[in-house]
Amino acid sequence: MRVGMVAIAMLISTVAGVAVADVTPYKASYAVERGGSQYGEAMRELIQADDGVFELATETEISWLFLSDRRRYWSSFKVEDGVIRPLTFAFKRNGTGKNRSFEGLFDREGEAVRDLESGATLAIDWREDLLDEASLIEQLSHDMLALEDGKQQTYHTVDEKGQKDLQVFQRVGTETLRLPYGEVEAVKVSRIRENSNRETDFWFAPELNGVLVKMQQREDRDEVATLLLRSFK
Repeated sequence: MRVGMVAIAMLISTVAGVAVADVTPYKASYAVERGGSQYGEAMRELIQADDGVFELATETEISWLFLSDRRRYWSSFKVEDGVIRPLTFAFKRNGTGKNRSFEGLFDREGEAVRDLESGATLAIDWREDLLDEASLIEQLSHDMLALEDGKQQTYHTVDEKGQKDLQVFQRVGTETLRLPYGEVEAVKVSRIRENSNRETDFWFAPELNGVLVKMQQREDRDEVATLLLRSFK
């Protein structure tokens, strides 16, 4: 069950992402289910400040029997040359087990990622297309809507532990979904993992500015958790 909590919380190309034509503020809420039963909820909210900086907040809260897990992600970024460029990234986890947190700064002048809690420079090779775990979903949605079915894209990211990660995604096709929000047409995207029994699929709705409307995690082909859009504005 812990795998499911981590996977849903992380909702929240070796080439730079395609141009982000339209980043639109929104607020979306989700139900987190397993086997048709609800055991949590999630929220994503994107706002734009006066200085042109976008601020993204993601929160998941899950409880199952005696286990609880609350995770919050914050990301601030600008859109430069049509591509998302992260400025800051923060993560905080509370609940059963050990609490954790991380706060990082993307120092583009120094071409480094810094830990704001310790001031240390992280051991991450600098890349202009480097993303954080939260802003990745925004770039991914725009990229996948522009790709043809079967095409893949690879991303270099900084995860919630302040470590580098490499994530590969493939556009699968288009499906009609019936969600708590209503019926929507969505593009299905799968994360590609090698030598792993974990499977993660994402669905983004073009009619809702590409917002994430569903995510599902499976382990050995069995459902671990599913995220479903409940409201959007």
